[in-house]
Amino acid sequence: MALHVGTVTLAIVVALVPGCSSKVGFPKDQKMDVLFPPYIVPAGHGIPDGHLRPLGWQKRSSGRIRETPEMPSAHALYVKYIKNSKPVLIHDALQDVQAMADWESDVYLKQQFGSLNVTVTIKRQALMQEPLHESHVMKFKKFLIDYRFEEWYLVTPIPKKMMTELPLPSCLRCGTFYDRLYEARLWMSSGGTASRLHSHEDHDLHCVLFGRKDFIIIDEKYRNNFNFVENYKNSGSGHSTMDVERVNMYKFPEVANTPWHHATLSSGDCILIPAGYIHQVRSYGRSLSFSILFSPSLEFDSSDCKKILSSNNEVKEEEGLTERTTLADAQYMWIDGDGHRVLSFDRMEPVLLRSTLLHLMRTKENFYLEQFEHFYNDAMKRFTTKPAAADVFQMLTSDVGRDYLTRDDITNLSDEAITSLSRVLKYGQFPVKIKKRVEL
Repeated sequence: MALHVGTVTLAIVVALVPGCSSKVGFPKDQKMDVLFPPYIVPAGHGIPDGHLRPLGWQKRSSGRIRETPEMPSAHALYVKYIKNSKPVLIHDALQDVQAMADWESDVYLKQQFGSLNVTVTIKRQALMQEPLHESHVMKFKKFLIDYRFEEWYLVTPIPKKMMTELPLPSCLRCGTFYDRLYEARLWMSSGGTASRLHSHEDHDLHCVLFGRKDFIIIDEKYRNNFNFVENYKNSGSGHSTMDVERVNMYKFPEVANTPWHHATLSSGDCILIPAGYIHQVRSYGRSLSFSILFSPSLEFDSSDCKKILSSNNEVKEEEGLTERTTLADAQYMWIDGDGHRVLSFDRMEPVLLRSTLLHLMRTKENFYLEQFEHFYNDAMKRFTTKPAAADVFQMLTSDVGRDYLTRDDITNLSDEAITSLSRVLKYGQFPVKIKKRVEL
């Protein structure tokens, strides 16, 4: 009896063919010709426009963000965009990048990096409930087998081995930005995925290798319209609890009055999102990109950037030194630790720890206990038992009960306090104090 052509036949073939993936199911839609920004159709019948529709259907976009045809210099990036807190889309920012040829194939990625551990976010949606986003560490090869079928997307600290094949954008190769690199992340998904509406307390340079990404970008002053949950008080980072795929306009009526701008990125484009900006990202097709977070600073210095003459004899910056060409050639505060986000061991050393604390302050006047707790809990996840964050912070303050440190306080921390903090971060315990023996 002949078997009909269909999923049963497919399952049998997959099971019998050696080396073939055993994943059986329907791959997600890979189309990339989605209309964005959407055309708003009035709901009528007293129903708010965009009710239970994706974010962006509630109000027309105020327009595109600024665009530029090439990667700006470090100085221009600061003066034109970061200093004035202006997002910008950078077209054709990635040129002559070998990864844009090699990484086009999942086979290559599996062969080169399949054994590495990565962090994968799994989206779970229960009926009539807000979606849950759960993070899991798994082998990259497992993700590559399943991501075309499952509601999975990869957001992981980039392993050092992968960093050697990804470019360090020229504007970050010198100056203050190079000294304030916070972390580098790899993003990968398939078939139309959507991020939360969120913000970072650091500047974000996001570059697309493959696929298409649509950005909804909103000024941070409107965060109260979205039930925004901060990572810690006055952090500038956090996320909205709103379901961006089905916005409940009775629960979030102010969305209809919130202006927003948009940007669409394709292969080779980058976008700069200044610290604090609220944004939501939708990815289409086989989407693969990387982002670099770098921290705000009180001052900017590009004196170490080389100066050259351009073709029209104008002075132009040549970003960085020749050896700073890949992501692996830079130092970050947070790095990959076998699939986990971990504090760089170098940053725990006493010689750098004082500058680490100043880096964490960014442009704030004070470093509060609540912010230290957020940093401390992230840095100490590998320990099952550890000193309380409040006790460690108290070790750094001169006044009992004081809940903040100033810049001067941190700059003038004693060597003993810095060494003690270093030991806690490295070993999960306070230094053992040896009492002097009293001779009778």
